[in-house]
Amino acid sequence: MSTSEPLISADRTSGTGEERKHFLNEVCRDWKFHRDDVLKEVFEMCDKDGDEKLAEKEMGHALRFLGLNPTEPQIREMIIEQNTPKGKLNYKQFVDSLESAIGSWSVYEDLMFAFSVFDPCETGYANRSELKDHLTMIGDPLDEDEAEEWLSLVQSNSRGDINYQNLIKRVLHNEGWLEDQAENDK
Repeated sequence: MSTSEPLISADRTSGTGEERKHFLNEVCRDWKFHRDDVLKEVFEMCDKDGDEKLAEKEMGHALRFLGLNPTEPQIREMIIEQNTPKGKLNYKQFVDSLESAIGSWSVYEDLMFAFSVFDPCETGYANRSELKDHLTMIGDPLDEDEAEEWLSLVQSNSRGDINYQNLIKRVLHNEGWLEDQAENDK
């Protein structure tokens, strides 16, 4: 993807439910590219000896860099599960191992990962006005009304922060992605 291309190219001008669902598809598809870039960068950064493989210690560094906290036996087990001859994982094995350990990424998980950027203290909350600014200015921005519609799905706390997990669940539920989550979001 070239840097001159917009990150998200969905046309949302009429605002129908189907177009918004298409927009979410586009967001998640584009985020997957970014996620893959992040995983590749972490892999390369942790491959200290440059052999394009991660040994157990390097694997531990990569997983911790991604915010996971595996034990040494868990790391060893992840490597063993990949059935590698020298106990080192190439990039594909690293991604397979990671996905096996944390499950396949879903639309919900992709958005949680993206929104966690606004939560450096890992509280589960993000500042409402900061989210609105980013939603209306970055990529293929939402217009003010669309951003307000999304953000109005959850209440702000006394500091003006919102629980972005609830926001994501409600947006996806409203768009028909999380039909089974309706009761959990109340």
